[in-house]
Amino acid sequence: MLDNLFFSLNIVMPLVILAFVGYALKRIGLISDAFAAGGNKAVFYLAIPASLFSSIYNANLSEIFDLRFMIFAAVWTILSMAVIWALTYVLLKKKAESVISAFVNGAFRGNIAILALPVIDNLLGDDGAKGAMALTVIIIIYNIQSIILLTLHSEKNNRLTASSLAVAVARNPPIVWVAVAILFSLLNINLPDFASQTVSNLSSMAVPVALICLGANMTFKGFDAKFRYALYSSLVKVAIMPVGVSIFAYLAGFRGTDLTILMIMNAVPAAVAGYVMLVEIGGDVYVAATNVILTTIMSAFTLSMLIFAFLQMGII
Repeated sequence: MLDNLFFSLNIVMPLVILAFVGYALKRIGLISDAFAAGGNKAVFYLAIPASLFSSIYNANLSEIFDLRFMIFAAVWTILSMAVIWALTYVLLKKKAESVISAFVNGAFRGNIAILALPVIDNLLGDDGAKGAMALTVIIIIYNIQSIILLTLHSEKNNRLTASSLAVAVARNPPIVWVAVAILFSLLNINLPDFASQTVSNLSSMAVPVALICLGANMTFKGFDAKFRYALYSSLVKVAIMPVGVSIFAYLAGFRGTDLTILMIMNAVPAAVAGYVMLVEIGGDVYVAATNVILTTIMSAFTLSMLIFAFLQMGII
């Protein structure tokens, strides 16, 4: 149990520290609001797409293709978000649109590209290759869901139509890079060394820059209503989501590594990419930033407990 706890802490705690580094740098004046805003744009348009491209490009999708597994992952992602969104209409019906979008976005969207895949690889090795395959489906769904959610609840009064959604999806950098990565992987197209190294360099900046900028935007206003919304959203993300998917996946017949992959992909903290997208489209930055920090801290313990439970039950 202690090994699993330290395993999770070693993965998650550096991310927490980076966010607090950003917070400290902003408070002592070494970085500004303009730096944080520009950093968010660089992460959204370059670093995170490059990270997604690398994950998919380096996986042999044709060898690990499992249609049943992909369908379940896709259906769960769509339905779980729909349920959270519907419940939020009831629980937060009188709250600001930006608070609703931040609550839902933080509760369903996990940091699968940056955190789930490394955890799966360290825990399962080659047996966890399906994680990269599921990523190709889930990341597309995540971005479409977030675009719809954030546009409908944006306080910038954006209008969502079928054509505007299609344009937003087609122009969304993560989706574009995922599509290109799938094409390259299936056609066995090899990047020249300089291009591969460039993508790798861009990918490596995604986590540190995103978290430093997130920390720079982080404020603590006390245990007010907004903090509670972020806390409730965080509990949904790191506790209800992984337990829920584990139960339904087990009932659907998934066992062993498949069940473990699904659990981990739903147990990781809220996505930094979701926070960056929320900042770009319009949403409550305080709730979103607090949600990412809380889920990152909480998942160090909840994920280790879930891994321990899976080991005890012989699933892993």
